[in-house]
Amino acid sequence: MKLQLDFISDVSCPWCIIGYAGLAQAMAQLPNAIEVELTFMPFEINADMAPEGEPLASYLSRKYGMSASQRADNIATLTKRGLEVGFEFMPLEQRHVYNSFDCHRLLHLALQHQLQIPLKLALFEAYFRRGVDISNKDMLRQIAIDVGLNTSLVDQLLDSDLYRTEVRQLQKKYQQSGVSAVPMLIINNKYGIPGAQTAQGYLEILQDIIRENS
Repeated sequence: MKLQLDFISDVSCPWCIIGYAGLAQAMAQLPNAIEVELTFMPFEINADMAPEGEPLASYLSRKYGMSASQRADNIATLTKRGLEVGFEFMPLEQRHVYNSFDCHRLLHLALQHQLQIPLKLALFEAYFRRGVDISNKDMLRQIAIDVGLNTSLVDQLLDSDLYRTEVRQLQKKYQQSGVSAVPMLIINNKYGIPGAQTAQGYLEILQDIIRENS
């Protein structure tokens, strides 16, 4: 049996790395007879973010109306959930928020070369563990090349609008289907699982779908 997993997410979304890490742990526990195809689909939390980005505190206050105490509670929850799935964030209060559109264009390229998962993880690592500016093309170039993407292809993409239309069409597709927050997992184009589930939660969902379709 084959499971097609479309994981709609954003590189700048902390819940997305938490959700992916839990999903990866769940997939590792599936029987070998289950073929799993995982694809990352694009979503921008900060599509209108200015080129210079924005400090996390002012961003959370402006976009979500969070007070200082609410921000502290939110960060504590994220930090705890991250550790539960083996991902340690840099101090989140130090984070700067950036636009991630070029990340999604690179991920679209990486999918064609079987390097999408390594690139996505490298981008998560760069942003959430090292605080890298994920809108900076020089930074993105090095990250993409380090995971094995061809240098000339990366340069061609970053110096042009390559895959801009394709990424925008995918974003529009999911927005029109009702996706307004991430992560969102779509299984076999049929089942929608919102939010960052635990590893056990994802495992039980996948096992239920396998039994239902066996």
